[in-house]
Amino acid sequence: MNNHKYAQVLVDINKLGSKTFSYLIKEDLKDKIKIGSAVSVPFGRRKETLKAYVVGFSSYLEEGIKPKEIEDILDETPIFSSEYLELLEWVSNYYFCDIQTVLNMALPQKFFEKNVKKYRKPKIENKIFEKTDIENKNSLTPAQKKVYDEIKKISAKTSLIYGITGSGKTEIYFKLIEDTIKKGKNVIFLAPEIALVSQLTIRTIERFGADKIALWHSSITEAEKYETWRKLRNNEIKILFGARSAVFAPIKDLGLIIIDEEHDSSYKQTMPNPRYNAKDVAKKLCDLYGAKLVLGSATPSIESYYEAINTNSLFTLKERYNEASLPQVVIVDMKQERLDKNYTLFSKTLIENTIEAINNNHQVIFLINRRGYSSYSQCLECGEVLECRKCAIPMIYHYRTNSYKCHYCNSTLPYPQKCPSCGSEAMENFGAGSQKVELQAMEIFKDYRIARLDSDSLSKKNEHIEILKQFQKGEIDILIGTQMIAKGLDNKNVTLVGVINADLSFNLPDYKSSERGFSILTQVAGRSGRGEEKGKVIFQTYNEENIFLKNAQAQDYEKFYQNEISQRELFDYPPFSKMIRVILSSKNEYRAEKSALEIELHLSDYLKKLSLDEAILVLGPAPCVINKIKEEYRYNILIKNKLDFSGHKTVLRFLKTIKLPSDIKLTVDIDPSDIL
Repeated sequence: MNNHKYAQVLVDINKLGSKTFSYLIKEDLKDKIKIGSAVSVPFGRRKETLKAYVVGFSSYLEEGIKPKEIEDILDETPIFSSEYLELLEWVSNYYFCDIQTVLNMALPQKFFEKNVKKYRKPKIENKIFEKTDIENKNSLTPAQKKVYDEIKKISAKTSLIYGITGSGKTEIYFKLIEDTIKKGKNVIFLAPEIALVSQLTIRTIERFGADKIALWHSSITEAEKYETWRKLRNNEIKILFGARSAVFAPIKDLGLIIIDEEHDSSYKQTMPNPRYNAKDVAKKLCDLYGAKLVLGSATPSIESYYEAINTNSLFTLKERYNEASLPQVVIVDMKQERLDKNYTLFSKTLIENTIEAINNNHQVIFLINRRGYSSYSQCLECGEVLECRKCAIPMIYHYRTNSYKCHYCNSTLPYPQKCPSCGSEAMENFGAGSQKVELQAMEIFKDYRIARLDSDSLSKKNEHIEILKQFQKGEIDILIGTQMIAKGLDNKNVTLVGVINADLSFNLPDYKSSERGFSILTQVAGRSGRGEEKGKVIFQTYNEENIFLKNAQAQDYEKFYQNEISQRELFDYPPFSKMIRVILSSKNEYRAEKSALEIELHLSDYLKKLSLDEAILVLGPAPCVINKIKEEYRYNILIKNKLDFSGHKTVLRFLKTIKLPSDIKLTVDIDPSDIL
């Protein structure tokens, strides 16, 4: 029997979002009410009955509060467990946000409807779950079996599989999944992109069948999420696939979490709160349930690789599956192409190799890591660059909508647009995005079948699945895309990959830019030559001497790691510190800067008094690289914490004392994925 007098319940209130309130527990409910119980409660002056969830208990309230009574328990079975709530509380504490925000993010909104039994089933079923023949299981190669056996033996809860592209990491995942299911345990399988989630789900269905497999990511409907949650609650799901948010789905009897392409920054939520990293949440989840965590990548994050080395939990695959060879990588200097009067986005080398590959019945991938048509639009009269009126970044032209678009606030402007400075109509688009690559490719390779896959092209449900299926069946000759196509594509008929501007990812003023650039180039190179035919990769560049480009050409992760880790150690960047980023923003630039200066001063004094100023370093404040977003000016304070969790708690304890005027916004980003 519950001996507490009050229950804290989470209620979703129209226009106010999710909030927690204290309610009195009636005597006849005390032996039934539990954490996670769905209850009906009166709310507001009109005492409207709302559906709510119990998230805690107490025996005391602040003086002057007169709580209403919980009316009834709607479901005898709690919707989530105390362990699940413990996970959400950890997320709340670690990522510096309130528990209501975490619960609101984790729970499908369908749960707050008065009668969830009347939810609308999705009109369009997910095509991933169409019936398919189950393939025979592939046996592991000696190299794969060695890694599999070692992962099974070690006591460490977290393992990292570093395997070059095409080395067969997925086969090891499948064997670990099979073992876990045989033990009566369940699996969460995460991938960074929705397109990759779909590919992995299809491959898993081909191996295990569609029964007891489910999906969880931002592109499925609330009705689908509710249906999946219901099945999870009833232990009807054995394997749950998803992007980062799937780590919050309450799967029962968890035995294994797999995080593929673990290096990818998509596992970090940058906005809104909670700004969590799914890898760290997965580690906590495994601690709570005694499950194993397996990370995999051909280009592991520097932090994961460093940790794996120091915990003896690194396992390597250095040969491609079935002894296939790595593709040849060629660097083409686009400056010379310009001197030779070639002003297209495609070098002569790439054009010739593309025609040869397709004429030999092979397929080609073109990567351009920027969506839209161009990079920026500039006035030819006065030189003014067309910027978003709300954000300090260039507007990007999109040819299908014939408009300019801001990729931060989604503001649009019609085309043609007059120069905001001189009024001239001589605005010209410069640089290239995936749409421009597609248009030029359709002119140069007009006899071939071409498709584009990026977030702008995915307007309909299942569209990305259709494009990937067509490409897999050989119905598309050239697939053009952003980083979405750089990971996980396993098409054995692809023998050529062209990277249109290999310099793009290295040019950002961020300590992780070299890691991101190396990773995307190595990953996309790995899409070529996965079958019997040898592959080829062409990097088009304006800086052929870039050391990281050379590392990617050699596909030498270990050499890249050694160069990068020495730089990280020199400047106390992760993994040699934990970072906290504090952003002060306001529509008044002076007030944003003044608030940032005051916080930095007080924090530095606070750390000095504790004699922690050498172990916890405070940098800044300075204007953010993108110093204005959605009409708010932004100032940045970076905190490098070398004391791990004790330092983390110290900094957050200080930040909780900050009280700001209503026109100043404080954003705290724990373990930021970038410092832009």
